[in-house]
Amino acid sequence: MTKERLVEIIKSIDITYDEGITKDKNKNVYPRVVLWEYYWEPLTASNQEYDTNTNVTYQISFLSNISRDKKLLKLRKLLAENKVFPNISHEYVEKDKCWHSYFSVEVLEKIE
Repeated sequence: MTKERLVEIIKSIDITYDEGITKDKNKNVYPRVVLWEYYWEPLTASNQEYDTNTNVTYQISFLSNISRDKKLLKLRKLLAENKVFPNISHEYVEKDKCWHSYFSVEVLEKIE
């Protein structure tokens, strides 16, 4: 999967979406998705970097006022249709009174 396809899937569920950090205007919008990259793995062959692609791992955070939000279930289904089957963790954030579901997705990306 490419980053472009991942973002396309997220946007297709008609949800507020931010990359990096939540914008101030979206802090109280539920549900919403925030994603950011946290791991780069160069593709190498024969001790040389292969092509210019890198495996980049993104965290996807889904925040909602309810658990098992329909849009989270839709996102999970769309990822599965694209052969991506993430393990999804859940926690209740008392301070914000919301459910935080999160998982990682690895994509192929040119970072330079």
